[in-house]
Parts: sequence; structure tokens; C-alpha cells
Amino acid sequence: MEFGQSLSTQTVIIYKAPQKGKGQKLLKEGFQPVDFPYNPPYLDGSCYFAGPNDRSIAEEFNQSYKEGILEVSIDQVSYEQDFKSLEYRYDEKSDCERIEVVIPQSLFPILNQFPRVLKPR
Repeated sequence: MEFGQSLSTQTVIIYKAPQKGKGQKLLKEGFQPVDFPYNPPYLDGSCYFAGPNDRSIAEEFNQSYKEGILEVSIDQVSYEQDFKSLEYRYDEKSDCERIEVVIPQSLFPILNQFPRVLKPR
């Protein structure tokens, strides 16, 4: 942590490669249960993100979906409180453990409070 920077001003960014046709909808309307039904490809109704500050998983999915990458910026305190416990080990690549964050529908209202931006790549 840099000198003079408090936890509340630190930001955690998580990344989502939206499915084909969903990028602008998620950007404008946020995450809605109707977009993550309890059937394939979601099964559990959850929204899957590439973990904090590592876009690589989202970039891999974006090669298929080609919708860009949705970035959600969450302040450190809120992330620790609401989302940290939802981190799971995805895999390892280049000797780096990659983390995914699996956010259930019950937390979509909290998730939607944070700013989102859709980047072309």
C-alpha cells in the first residue's frame, strides 16, 4: 500500500467477458437474475468473474464471445466484506494462481452499486 492511501480509497477490479449480445445490456442495466438463469451455461444462476486485477481468464472467454471485457471497480473495504469469500482457485498459468469470483444472484444488488465499464479488449 502506498503511503497516505487508505483502504477505503483502494480499488479492486474484477473482470467479466459478457456472452454474445450481453455486453451493452450488462453495462447499462447491471447484473439481473434474468440474465443468469438456472440453466446452461450458468447452472447455478451465478455470475462468474475473473478475480481481482487479473484479466486473463476474461480475455480467454472474450476470444469466443467477442463482446469486450466488463470491468467492475469495487472499493477494497466493500470487496473484502462482500466478495472476498467468493473467490475460488480457477487454475494456474505461467506459475500464477488464477482466481475467479463467483457472485450469486442474491448479491447482484450490491454488485450493481459499483461502477462498470466495457472495454473493447
